[in-house]
This record gives sequence, C-alpha cells and structure tokens, in this order.
Amino acid sequence: MKTLSLILLLTAWPAAAQIAGGQAAQLASAAQGGAGSAPPAVSTAAAAVSAVSTARPAAVPEVSISTTPAPRKWRDSAQLSYVNTSGNTRVSTLAAKNTYNYDWSKASLELEASGLGTQSAGVVTAEQYDSHEKVSRNLSGNDYAFEKGTWSKDRFSGVRDHYELALGLGRHLLHGVLDKLYTELGGGWVVENRINSPDQSYGSYRAYVRYTHDFSPTANFSQGLEYLGSFESASDYRMNADTALITTISAHFSFKASYVWKYVNSPADGFGRTDATTSMALIFNY
Repeated sequence: MKTLSLILLLTAWPAAAQIAGGQAAQLASAAQGGAGSAPPAVSTAAAAVSAVSTARPAAVPEVSISTTPAPRKWRDSAQLSYVNTSGNTRVSTLAAKNTYNYDWSKASLELEASGLGTQSAGVVTAEQYDSHEKVSRNLSGNDYAFEKGTWSKDRFSGVRDHYELALGLGRHLLHGVLDKLYTELGGGWVVENRINSPDQSYGSYRAYVRYTHDFSPTANFSQGLEYLGSFESASDYRMNADTALITTISAHFSFKASYVWKYVNSPADGFGRTDATTSMALIFNY
C-alpha cells in the first residue's frame, strides 16, 4: 500500500507544479501592469476605491446664525395718573400721558402728549393739554443739536393756546453708569393766545438742565429745570421744574411719583403766577 501511494504522488506532482507555476506567472504579470491579465471589473473597483480615498470633500459655505435679537429702535410709555393741582386750579382728578421714542444711528425722535380735564356739576373746572415733538441729532463727542415744537392749552391759567418752536445745542456733561447730566441752550419763537389779555408773539431763549441718578436697577430719581426768557421784555420770563421718582414693578410696569412746578412772571390778567401739580402714575412700558 505504501508503495502504491508513493507511485501516485510522484505521478501527480509534475502536473500540480505546472498549474501552480502558471497561476503565479499570471499574478506577477498583473502586478507589473499587464492589461490582459486582470479582469476589468476588478480594475474598475480598484480605481473607484482610489478616487474616493484621494478626493477632498467639497467646501461647505459657513452660515452664521445669531441668537441675540437686534435691539428695538422704538419704545412707548403710557401713563395713567392720579393728579392733585394747586394754584390757578385746585382739583383732584385723573390724567393720561403717552411718550413715544424712536432711535436712528445718529438721531432720535420724541413725541409726547398729555391731557387733564374735569367737570363739576356740568361745568369744566380744569383743563390742561400739552404736546411736543423733539428731534435730536448727534454731533461730535457728547454734543448734539435739537429742534423742538410745543403746543399747550391751560384755560385756568389764562392760556387759550401756546405755540413754541425752539432750536439749539445740547451737551452730555455726565454720562456714567449711575449718574447722568445734560444741558441745552437755544432760541426760538413763541405765540400765545391769552384769555382776558392781548395775545403775545416774541422771540425767546431757553436754558434747560436735567440730572438723573439710579439708586438701583429698579429705582431712579430725576430733576429737571427750564428757564424761558423773552428778547422783548426781561420781565416776561417763565420757569418750569419737575421732580420724579420711578420704581420698576415688572418688565412692563413702573410706578412714578412726581411734582411739577410752573412759574410765569407776567401771567394773563386775573391769573396767578404759580401752578403746581403732584401726581402718582402707573406706567406701562412697551
């Protein structure tokens, strides 16, 4: 049996060696770049794998997404006040006021209107209306220019209609975190229709200063003083002063206590020089 196995092995060995040698020659030819020795499908797959491995991904454009909302350019404040007046009018009543502001990059607009009126037994016992518009334009540094137009009506102080136009310059003297102080100087023209007195029309000059102080993020104090003179008569001048304390209640509501004092050195005939208003107001800010 061993002799038969050895004879079969010696007989099959040359054929196996020939087959193995042919396969090795084919593989060597393919490795050296022979086109006919490698199947086309294998060559295509190898090229695809090489292209994928060497290709760089296409550039993806960057998209900047900001989660911070842009600052709002406008704001509005509405007030409902309980008012007590003294001087030419003595009354306790309700009053309303609205202030609108709009800011550009170098300019700002302010619109304000307020009204107070009351009746007793069908007779008007108090009537005050005020409105103004103001446009300010920033100059270099802390300086700015402004234009202001005013209309007011106060029958119980002898004024049927009061019109005023003013132009001038302002400057921020203090612009700190807690304290702010600014002043304005200018001139203009005044037209006033008076009750029981001749109407007036004259050139005027104006000086104004306002100081504010923040006690805390939710409470602040302000004090304003205005002097209005006449180029025609040195005795025909007016002064206005206002003091206010504002406390923030919430994001949209505030409480304001204020005192306004007005002085007219040459009032209409039969009327007093001084008027004062004390008020407690609920403010809605939007």
